[in-house]
Amino acid sequence: MKRIFVDTGAWIAVAVARDNTHEAAAAHARHLADTKAPLLTTNYVLAETYTRIRYDDGHTKASIFDTLIREMMRRRQLSIAWITASIHEEAVELFRRYADQQFSMVDCASFVVARRRDVREVFGFDHHFATMGFVLRPS
Repeated sequence: MKRIFVDTGAWIAVAVARDNTHEAAAAHARHLADTKAPLLTTNYVLAETYTRIRYDDGHTKASIFDTLIREMMRRRQLSIAWITASIHEEAVELFRRYADQQFSMVDCASFVVARRRDVREVFGFDHHFATMGFVLRPS
């Protein structure tokens, strides 16, 4: 089974019940858990997620999110790709090349990791992944 990349928006939507995409994200997360789909994310995505949850919903919610991440890693359902200098440089090149897009550096690093790992599907809500040719779910 191919890995599925999990983006910041999906993590936030699953963790924060008041998020407007929470129901769709929770349903898709249950589907991925039921099918034991292997998930991939990056340390950049997680840093962005922890920060957003912390700022928007408080330290307790961010700590609960951390517990979820650690449990998923313990069960080997989630792998974290660490952004190396080489991945970062490739991400900077994408960032520069696509000046006409609103890609963040986290987006660009995610694109690089997903391509290097032959990922085709992304769990998230950021249309930038579709722009770069990934299948974005839930649709």
